[in-house]
Amino acid sequence: MSAITVSGARVRPAHRAQRALAVGAALAAVPFTLWGLRDEYTAALYLVTGPCVAAPLFFVRRAKAFVRACVIVGVSLIPWGVLGVFVGLFLFWPSALVLLLAAIADPRKRPVVARVSAAVGALLLAGVVALSAYFTWHFYVGPATARPHTYRAPVDPGWFHDGLGDADQRLGPYGATTVYGSGSGSDRLSFLEVRFPDDLSQEQRAELKRQIEQLPGITEVELCSVRDCG
Repeated sequence: MSAITVSGARVRPAHRAQRALAVGAALAAVPFTLWGLRDEYTAALYLVTGPCVAAPLFFVRRAKAFVRACVIVGVSLIPWGVLGVFVGLFLFWPSALVLLLAAIADPRKRPVVARVSAAVGALLLAGVVALSAYFTWHFYVGPATARPHTYRAPVDPGWFHDGLGDADQRLGPYGATTVYGSGSGSDRLSFLEVRFPDDLSQEQRAELKRQIEQLPGITEVELCSVRDCG
């Protein structure tokens, strides 16, 4: 990108290395922003924070304005992440660091500093990509594709006082490894959840389900996905 003329003076644009780091910082914030939008209570915070990371990209034609934007956004994200640590806003710290590195990654002024900054920024971005890939696989892709290994049945909340211990003893011989209860505060439902090993045969699974259906107070038994039941 060549220099432009503003009011008779030539204005130098940000170097391509700086632009690359700024783009990387913005892209690194995308998966975390999408993750934060899943919760209605934190969505607004992420909806504001995510686009702010990309703000320096609007100033790439003016190197000085670009550097100022990188520093302002990068420095601001650090205390912002401290204030929002309990809702995950610290996840934007890698982008903040990359923006600060972009501010000094101009080889036209400091060749050595620029090369080191670019290398460190590339490592940070590679780490974010690896972390995002692991997170996506572990919490979304893996559970969505894994074979369910838990039966779940809705029960009355008071059922657990008398029925849980009996269910554990009764279902153990049929392949149940864990028998426990869970609840949902949003709809006030309670569930009996029965986990079994992955290598349990289809015949054994069918028999285990039949035994669960014969428990007092059980009217419906279904397989529960790994995402919902672990």
